[in-house]
Amino acid sequence: MKKITFLIINIVLVNNISFSQNVGIGTTNPDASAKVEIASTNSGFLMPRMNTGLRNAIPSPAAGLQIYNTDNNCPETWNGTGWISVCANGNFFNGIPIFPCTPNSWSPKTDFGGTGRQYAVGFAIGTKGYIGLGADISSYPKDFWEYDPTANTWTQKADFGGTGRIFAVGFAIGTKGYIGTGQEVGIIFKKDFWEYDPSGNTWTQKAEFGGTARINAVGFAIGTKGYIGTGNDVSSLKQDFWEYDPLGDNWTQKTNFGGTARGGAVGFAIGTKGYIGTGGTFKKDFWEYDPSGNNWTQKADFGGIARSSAVGFSIGTKGYIGTGFDGIAPHKKDFWEYNPSGNTWTQKTDFGGTARNQAVGFAIGLKGYIGTGYDRRQDFWEYCQ
Repeated sequence: MKKITFLIINIVLVNNISFSQNVGIGTTNPDASAKVEIASTNSGFLMPRMNTGLRNAIPSPAAGLQIYNTDNNCPETWNGTGWISVCANGNFFNGIPIFPCTPNSWSPKTDFGGTGRQYAVGFAIGTKGYIGLGADISSYPKDFWEYDPTANTWTQKADFGGTGRIFAVGFAIGTKGYIGTGQEVGIIFKKDFWEYDPSGNTWTQKAEFGGTARINAVGFAIGTKGYIGTGNDVSSLKQDFWEYDPLGDNWTQKTNFGGTARGGAVGFAIGTKGYIGTGGTFKKDFWEYDPSGNNWTQKADFGGIARSSAVGFSIGTKGYIGTGFDGIAPHKKDFWEYNPSGNTWTQKTDFGGTARNQAVGFAIGLKGYIGTGYDRRQDFWEYCQ
């Protein structure tokens, strides 16, 4: 019995030592700063190898997870929001070049492919951006265009499935884009809702928006759900807020927006939270929506002057708002970054184009984009974070 007891004690001690000390493979003296050290003079470390499709199928990758992508022959690391690739021809975020670019700077890109316009709508799906609808000098066109940041080119895609319109809402969920609400010719407010599939270049009409027909609403997506709220219908400013589930193709009313009813606000999502602010008769309050609790929390006021008809998007863990109209100066071009971890606003380099409102903004990878806008602009700009 004593021998058995002594053996058990030894096993427990050895196990505790093996889990508390550093591990050496090919060495009996691993460096103290390394939890695991591999020593070899005739072989190397081989990380998991897979193609892009298999990589994208990894469920809930942890920040810091590494793989070797056999499609581009690059080591890749998940940084919490996307895959960072380090290759011989540069660094990439989900296949989009990150460098070279000067941080906190704007660069002009190829002009938007359609006619110059204002009141357009746009979103990003994966590595491509999309802009369409709005008002040009003579009509409410329903053309729809795709931007490829790698080639810096625009390609016309299938026309929007509904009628041409202004003041619509757009967002993307996964691999699909969505556009709804807005105003068609004749001051007719709309509540129809359409899905765009880039793989087939097709539009499909979905369940109508759950609220009243309206213009100047805000839309964004969090995870697998889309959201539309605020705006104004034919009789009043709105405060209601709705969730769209593409799987069931249905709308569910959620807790009303936390601020006062308004149109012309700006919104975006960062991680698992949504944000709406500015808008109305030149407001600067800013609110966070938590879908898990279905509640709104007021955050620090927008850092710039109160305004409406601005542009907003998020890049990684930061949000951005810029341009717009403040009721005093004709148009704005200042640009601000929101950090949710500190609940702080920081002014960044002014938007690179002329001051404007009613523009379109979205983010692709680690770059932000703003284009079109009042008065019927066609220029298009890239922001390097």
